[in-house]
Amino acid sequence: MSSLFGIASNSPSGAASFYDETIDQSLRFDGSSSQLNITPSSTGNRKTFTTSLWVKRSKISSTMEFHTGGSNAHNNQSTQFGINSSDQLQFYDALAGITNYAYVRSNNLLRDTTNWYHIVLAVDTTQATASDRVKLYLNGSEVTYVSSPTYPSQNHDTVRNNSGTVTRIGRFPNVAVNYFSGYIAEFNHIDGTALTPSSFGETKNGVWIPKAISGLTYGTNGFRLTFADSSDIGNNANS
Repeated sequence: MSSLFGIASNSPSGAASFYDETIDQSLRFDGSSSQLNITPSSTGNRKTFTTSLWVKRSKISSTMEFHTGGSNAHNNQSTQFGINSSDQLQFYDALAGITNYAYVRSNNLLRDTTNWYHIVLAVDTTQATASDRVKLYLNGSEVTYVSSPTYPSQNHDTVRNNSGTVTRIGRFPNVAVNYFSGYIAEFNHIDGTALTPSSFGETKNGVWIPKAISGLTYGTNGFRLTFADSSDIGNNANS
């Protein structure tokens, strides 16, 4: 595909200097079967992590998952991060059929299928203040939340970064539903640190754009997917 925030060949002289960083690759998810998955062989930090990605949706009013793990079978724990059928960003962590450990949704609606969104989820359940334990960001700014969100208890363990727990990109945890439809670019998962969007992007002339990523500590189960090698889609560019 063409570069995300890239400069077209017929751009006027000097236009290329506006963007200091471009993202030249993305991965298309077909909404019916496309997914990536990995099973960590060792446990990282289940309390603190960051997920950052650029997305372009192909359809709206449909539940789509970005990053999930665990199992939604009764009495099993799962962690889900994506967009619900009302087009709200959401983070969900639960013991299926028993209790919601966390359920946070945005008032912001993602209904644009023509432009890219930069989305960041930062989780740190060690924080003393409940509202600091889960943060959702859209294009560089923290979202507004649907009233009365459920925040995880202090020091709660999610199933993210858990040894032997399948982590999926683009699909529901344990059932073949809620496939992502659209494009995903520059997918970063940071194990052990809750970051803000400034680690991945910046505002220039009022526009939120990518910036060069450097100096990040990815942790035990962290990874960076740039999708630069079509013969090795799941290559971890951080390794």
